[in-house]
Amino acid sequence: MQGGASDSVVMPQVVILAGGLGTRLGELTQKMPKSLVEVYDKPIIEHILEWISGQGCHRALILTGHLGEQFKDYTHPSVSLTFVQEDQPLGTGGALWNAVDFLEQEFILLWGDDFHPINYQKLVSRHREDGNLMTMTVTESHESMNLRHMDGKVMHYDKHQDSPDFNGYEAGTSVVNKRVVLLFGRDGKWSWEETVYPKMSGKIGAHLDDTKFWDMGTPERLSKLTEFLKSEGA
Repeated sequence: MQGGASDSVVMPQVVILAGGLGTRLGELTQKMPKSLVEVYDKPIIEHILEWISGQGCHRALILTGHLGEQFKDYTHPSVSLTFVQEDQPLGTGGALWNAVDFLEQEFILLWGDDFHPINYQKLVSRHREDGNLMTMTVTESHESMNLRHMDGKVMHYDKHQDSPDFNGYEAGTSVVNKRVVLLFGRDGKWSWEETVYPKMSGKIGAHLDDTKFWDMGTPERLSKLTEFLKSEGA
């Protein structure tokens, strides 16, 4: 699968949240981290790393938790990997705060169980041109909606309620300035999306991109992602 990167934009560090328990996948994740579950003959994390490499990203910080020791000695031929493992479940926000010393000033934030093959050059360029502290990829082509965007900004986000006013869905790829982590970070377990998004309403850039994203968090979604990768010859 081709990434289509351009040399015109210097890509930032990629940070992958890969510490989830994967309870919805049942037996698959009882003895294996969700990001190491094989999809079309190789772990989902490998598909993600191949995509980011094709986009010109060559440094990745992978935040692990559940069975994270299984990433020991894991490498990639074209992406330099750094791993930070949680001693206890910290949630998405707690995982970022736990690894704050490893974060670069600007980074692309990904979820370790999502495959989202978008053009990073367009996203990063938009983020830098607009000067936002955070830019979120938003799709308007999804079966449900969890946010309202207007005039290039995310105005309201709620992952638990689909409001009639919502007109977009967070697609899983963001560009974040480290200042956001420093502003909201705290010890303990907390959710990045449920803490940061509401407090930054009206200040998060909305990058519209309807590229299909794939969440392998359930057996059914895992099957759909497998079929997609087969069709693409990934």
